[in-house]
Amino acid sequence: MAPTQDTTNHKKKGPILSGLVILITILFLGIILSQADYRLVRSFFLKASLAPLLLAFLLYSLTYILRAWRWRELMGLPLPTPSLFHIVCLHTLANNLFPFRTGELTFPLFIKRFHNVDLSSSLSSLLLARVSDMLALGLFFITALGIVGLHREETAVLLMVPLFMLILILSPGALAKILSTIASLPIAQKRASSLEGLSSELRSQWRGARAIKANLLTILIWGIKFLAFFLLIREMTKSVGFPLTYWKVILGTSASELTTVLPIHSIGGIGTYEAGWIGAFILMGMSRKTAFTTAFLFHLTLLFASAVLGLPSYLVIPLRERRG
Repeated sequence: MAPTQDTTNHKKKGPILSGLVILITILFLGIILSQADYRLVRSFFLKASLAPLLLAFLLYSLTYILRAWRWRELMGLPLPTPSLFHIVCLHTLANNLFPFRTGELTFPLFIKRFHNVDLSSSLSSLLLARVSDMLALGLFFITALGIVGLHREETAVLLMVPLFMLILILSPGALAKILSTIASLPIAQKRASSLEGLSSELRSQWRGARAIKANLLTILIWGIKFLAFFLLIREMTKSVGFPLTYWKVILGTSASELTTVLPIHSIGGIGTYEAGWIGAFILMGMSRKTAFTTAFLFHLTLLFASAVLGLPSYLVIPLRERRG
């Protein structure tokens, strides 16, 4: 049977898109490396204190455990925390490495494979976790913006962020209604039960104690994560004497972290992650070269930490499957 025109076009577009992503990533990497201050890199590796770096890694690891608990709260299922922790480790590593947030697909796949959780439940919890992440990021960002200080032209941000957060709070309920409406249409008869299932999960997970606990856990996750970031960035910048505070770190890294939530990632997030960081820290008085250098150095350290946690899980999960 000869391949259809659509299949042929899809096969042609795949390599073209992959090549474009690789080219853009290489371009971003070249720009960053050409602007980096390698003396600062050398100073970090030679003079950074081990204790704060180790503490930063332990705090970062703790956020993975808290995320595993958040999945349990959202799905409302008594799933074993160690297994969820390994899935979180692998899911995070995939998200950090794969372009366009395609790593998100690993969570519903693994949760289905190892715990036989309905796709509607895992997809709903994945969507709501991202909504919760953006709400927490918005909360920390607007607080940091107020504490660090504003220029007159930046005050519009204070009005935009709460509006964006309000839309996020209302969006799961609105999406549930849309899915339910689509499920009732004749053209959606084959998928009606799946759409209704997803609609029902969105309503139940984004309501009552489950939603409150999940959102409180998210705030705790980001608070601890930003503390880990502060310890790490302080070690990176101590040789240049940049006046760093916890709230400046939040302001500087929030834009970068937002790129890990939205589907705009390049391979490894190279370039896209650094862009928000560079702009924010330059606005706070950091030199251009230092901003470029610390952005890339921090990003590499973050990828390394996620690999340290994710690669062992890549080995552990198949072992758990054999035992099961």
